[in-house]
Amino acid sequence: MHIHDKISRRTFLKTSVAIGAGFYCLSYLSTAKKSPPLKRHKEHTLKPGLAVVHGNVLNQDDESTVIKEMVRRALKSLGGIDKLISKGDKVIIKPNIAWNQRPEFAANTNPYVVAALVELCKETGASRVRVMDNTCSVNPEPSYVNSGIANAARQAGAEVNYINKNRFKDFTIPDGKLLKSWPFYEEMVYADEVDVLINVPIAKQHGTSRLSMGLKNVFGMIGGDRGSLHTDIHPKIADLNKFVKIDLTIIDAYRILKNHGPTGGRLDDVDNSIDRARRIIVSTDSVAADAYSATLFGIQPKDVGYIRESHEQGLGEIDYRLKGFEEIYL
Repeated sequence: MHIHDKISRRTFLKTSVAIGAGFYCLSYLSTAKKSPPLKRHKEHTLKPGLAVVHGNVLNQDDESTVIKEMVRRALKSLGGIDKLISKGDKVIIKPNIAWNQRPEFAANTNPYVVAALVELCKETGASRVRVMDNTCSVNPEPSYVNSGIANAARQAGAEVNYINKNRFKDFTIPDGKLLKSWPFYEEMVYADEVDVLINVPIAKQHGTSRLSMGLKNVFGMIGGDRGSLHTDIHPKIADLNKFVKIDLTIIDAYRILKNHGPTGGRLDDVDNSIDRARRIIVSTDSVAADAYSATLFGIQPKDVGYIRESHEQGLGEIDYRLKGFEEIYL
């Protein structure tokens, strides 16, 4: 065998190995799972500003009817939910279902508010409406059941889902002041999972953040060590809201928990007076919605750290009257 034959054979083998490796890499790259695109804010033609509907009920049996009408009127004042939700959209409704308390204790979102919203989404043509929250209990079922939300949402036509603990993923928070990343629930942040994300908190006092409303309700969209967030909580709430793309905030202030929040448990701590409560607040601006809701507790918005931080970091308007403000009385 001549020396040039040995060289040719050696060259052939090297070339074959290189080509084989190349095909393997291309095959791997083509089959490797790519992260889907992140959800953006849904394009809409809702009016900017804030709508507040005041309601009253003299007969307790009429509460469901009154609250549903309040939700409808609030959304109508912004142009109607069809200006946000298109036929075929996938909608996630995120109430506060954190605590194993009945509705009258005002620790969780009123189930009639959730039901009204589900009905409107279905009427508009949403292909899928899911209701979910990352509760504060290992077993979410008691909170889902005793809050009344699971039953009300299902009867209205929604899927009621428990959080899958395996579906939290760490995401980078752009321009995070204190948080550079945090685990968020994939179903609420991936574009192929959700078209419209609606935040539906209840307005209540909170022992750490002072108040818990729209911006704080993002805690039910995250995983990780949530307890660690209570140190320097105000800028951290703002950081979390930089990442998650909430399209609409509906604050349940039909009853408000004025003391011993967020868990409640005493009827003496609940205010359902016409002067302070019996209201539904709706806006595409979470900061404006929280700013108005703070006044129900006799607190100036600038005196709530996370509302001020969120405004200063460009997440919304703290002067809720600037973009338009409408009060409606039933």
